[in-house]
Amino acid sequence: MLQSLYKCQRNLCTKIRTTSLFVQFVSTSCGSNIPTDESTLINLYHRKSHGLSKENIISDAEPLQLDTAQCSKVSTFIEFFQNHGFSANQTKKLIRLRPKLLVSKVDKTLKPKFKFLQSIGFTEDERNKIICGNPNILMSSIEKQLTPCFDSLKMFMGSEMQAMAAIKRSPQIFNYKISSGLKQTLQVLHQLGIPDSQVPEFISKVPIILTINPEKMNKVGLRLKELGFDVTSPAFRAAFSAMSVLNDSKMERKLENYRSMGFSDGEILNIFRLQPTCMFYSEDNIRAIVAFYVNKLHLSLSHLSQRPSFLLRSLKKRVIPRCSVMQVLWSRGAISKVGKLSSILMISEKDFLRKCITKYEAQVPELLAAYRGELVFNDYTFHLSEIHQISMSKGSSSEAR
Repeated sequence: MLQSLYKCQRNLCTKIRTTSLFVQFVSTSCGSNIPTDESTLINLYHRKSHGLSKENIISDAEPLQLDTAQCSKVSTFIEFFQNHGFSANQTKKLIRLRPKLLVSKVDKTLKPKFKFLQSIGFTEDERNKIICGNPNILMSSIEKQLTPCFDSLKMFMGSEMQAMAAIKRSPQIFNYKISSGLKQTLQVLHQLGIPDSQVPEFISKVPIILTINPEKMNKVGLRLKELGFDVTSPAFRAAFSAMSVLNDSKMERKLENYRSMGFSDGEILNIFRLQPTCMFYSEDNIRAIVAFYVNKLHLSLSHLSQRPSFLLRSLKKRVIPRCSVMQVLWSRGAISKVGKLSSILMISEKDFLRKCITKYEAQVPELLAAYRGELVFNDYTFHLSEIHQISMSKGSSSEAR
């Protein structure tokens, strides 16, 4: 885990299971009780699962064998989650992670857990995210596991609100007996040098720490200190959370992904130090956004390693729409310079709309089209002060097409 990052510092001086379509193993297991005609199946699941098509309901879990009686529970399950505000993607995720939930008893198994989370005070949206983050909650005992866990959190955190905040950050907490390991957790934090006054905040910000083996927790903390992290900084908490979740193989895969794009070990280490949460992002997402910055905006990898916060911005929802707006403004002569990329990406949505769209929309009518992604640019030719290598001239600005 940390050994790979530690190696970066020294260098400076899913197994895929047999995949089955959900509709395939349902129809195979249930025989004639479930229609096998493809069009009928697609219609059935569009109707029963609020948008989950045959292609969408794919599980990389082991195929679930259903008998005739269990088959009747499937549509009941899907309707239950639909009626409780779950999106198609959330329902798909639950099916993928816990196929056996499909045959669970709605009244005896599912409803009580929903009521329990509601009684604590979670909103529907919060409850659904927590369940998707930890489907084991639906199979846990309220009396033996969920209630004792929440009571322990309340006692330690000092209030229900703080306990709820911890659960929202780390739903996996509900899988553990908090009280049994709390004393050792506190001892390790003290040994790492975290001041007593900051311990409650540390656990509140990194609640997953309550689920980690104390020996592993101490190892992670010491390695982070060796990498130069200040134990009192927010970056230390974020790095601790990342290193606690990612095992050695996953961490190495993410590091190799950065190396394959051309980042040096020193640059990777700097990214991790400044924005540890970059290690949480999928390899494909990171590759896509780095490719955009390098190939479209002509930023250097070195520059990106110094400003890894750029890597955390959504490419489709923020980076491309805002850059497209700036391209139109610049190419139409509405502005003479764009300035820093940070001034484009980091301001709030409200401020960006006010400063860059509302202000110019009468003069440049196509701004909203650019913001909605309806204009496609082969290149962005406006000048950024961050750009180190750029081949363009203002007279050859690319047009939207």
